[in-house]
Amino acid sequence: MWSRTVLAAFGAASVALAASQATGGEIIGAKFNHQLTPPEFCLQNKGKLCTWVLFEAQGRPGKETAPRDGIIDTIRLVACAPGQSFVLQVVRRQGSTQKFKVIRTGPVINYKGSNRNCNVDNNFDIETFDDLSVPIKEGDYLAVVATQVRFMNNSSSGPSKLFSPPLSETQGFRNAFNSSGFLTIQFELKDP
Repeated sequence: MWSRTVLAAFGAASVALAASQATGGEIIGAKFNHQLTPPEFCLQNKGKLCTWVLFEAQGRPGKETAPRDGIIDTIRLVACAPGQSFVLQVVRRQGSTQKFKVIRTGPVINYKGSNRNCNVDNNFDIETFDDLSVPIKEGDYLAVVATQVRFMNNSSSGPSKLFSPPLSETQGFRNAFNSSGFLTIQFELKDP
């Protein structure tokens, strides 16, 4: 009798654990394992706004887009040098083209950055922003609007898509103006 009670309790706990993992967060975006580069300004012109789209997740191929409909609950980033702010955007790609449009804008994220992150290539100071509750659909990308980004790993391959002027909710699909480095940013996707 005792063994049946223990087995039943263990079985119920296993089902509860599996259910909590199924609805738990999935990490989308960059792997934090690459040294950062200095801040990148919007077209090398301080004061203008641009949109950077996380088009390729550095170190995590295939983890650029939301794999299912869900909620962005948490954003994590690794920033080099004292911080700034950016506006979070959810953007959608038109088929296999290089055209994107904004689905949702906000909130504003204010990050601190760390000079230490500029000089190490692992064990970074990671900043976390919780309880965002931003809806996202399967296949959508994460983007940021700012005058500069301090969470970048520049690469000659230019995996991030750069838009100047920034993408706006009032516009349709637009082609990227240029390419940029890897954004060192992640989001945690939870079920709606």
